[in-house]
Amino acid sequence: MTSLPALSSYKAKIQSAAKQSGMTLLELMIVVAVFSIMSAAAYSGLQNSLKAEENFSASMKDLEAVQMSLALFQRDIMQLSSRAVRDAFGDNQAAIVLFNGQELTFTRGGNFSSLKLDQTELTRVSYSLQDEQLIRSHWRRLDSTQGDRPLSASLLSKVTNLQIRVLDQNNVWHLDWPLSGNDNIRALELTIELEDWGEIRRLFPAPG
Repeated sequence: MTSLPALSSYKAKIQSAAKQSGMTLLELMIVVAVFSIMSAAAYSGLQNSLKAEENFSASMKDLEAVQMSLALFQRDIMQLSSRAVRDAFGDNQAAIVLFNGQELTFTRGGNFSSLKLDQTELTRVSYSLQDEQLIRSHWRRLDSTQGDRPLSASLLSKVTNLQIRVLDQNNVWHLDWPLSGNDNIRALELTIELEDWGEIRRLFPAPG
């Protein structure tokens, strides 16, 4: 028969083991909690990093679109031609027409002829603001006929305002062009207001 002291000793060992097991479980719970907190922080940091990278990439694409649009506008202006045209109704239109500072239409050269590679052909080009987009249009034929439709492309989006001004030979700015008896210009000013970038203004000297 087991003595009382032996039973007491055995009970003490069981209690000690239970205490040790309880401490191990508590430690494990603490480790899991710390790991969960660290994982959440790491995930949040990763999400923020990915979002920042996405925003940066979008900003770079927007900046590239702005630069390309300004470069295209400058290239068009550098090729300005004094050739007037006839519209679809047979009425004469000036080489450069600006309406209310919102729509600019002009004749430009510099396009190589598909039939004669050593010659260039003229094109009618237009810039306007439509549904918060900067639109560039051009016509296949210089003198339009009824039924002609321009080929249009959106250069920029989120454009909240567009203003184009013409500087005449007397250094006076105009939102409408041409003036009576005055067809020569010194420069054009393009102002674009973008939702994300604010106002961008550029001055383009006229050729010649």
